[in-house]
Amino acid sequence: MNIELRHINSDNFYEICQLEVAPNQLNHVDSNAISLAEANFMNFPWFRGIYFGNNPIGFILVNADTVSGKFELWRFMLDKSHQSKGYGRIAVDLLKLALVKEFGISSLYTSVVAGPTSPKGFYLNCGFVLTGHWVEGREVELCLSL
Repeated sequence: MNIELRHINSDNFYEICQLEVAPNQLNHVDSNAISLAEANFMNFPWFRGIYFGNNPIGFILVNADTVSGKFELWRFMLDKSHQSKGYGRIAVDLLKLALVKEFGISSLYTSVVAGPTSPKGFYLNCGFVLTGHWVEGREVELCLSL
């Protein structure tokens, strides 16, 4: 499959912001426009668009804190029309390769709200494991060893 991670700039910003998750996922991930705005207030934002061929299909935002060494996957989304096709797992693999190559990191953290429509199962299938910690008292933390 021709999946790749691309830098987001003025040429592709709008098309990334137009991507949407499925209706039952709206409570689990903010819009890409909100996520890109939040990146402006992060100390260490690292973000990419997920592309299939020349078409944008998703978005990734990582807090790449090179000072503390803790890298956190803040946002991961695939457009509702591109889910359940294996693209998400490929994108996570590409993310791992990119972060190891660029920063030499050994683990990546994320957190999710638990529940029936939670993305927790997706992350577990991608190799993340539960850490036993809670984030902000309502999200379970997961870690992926790279």
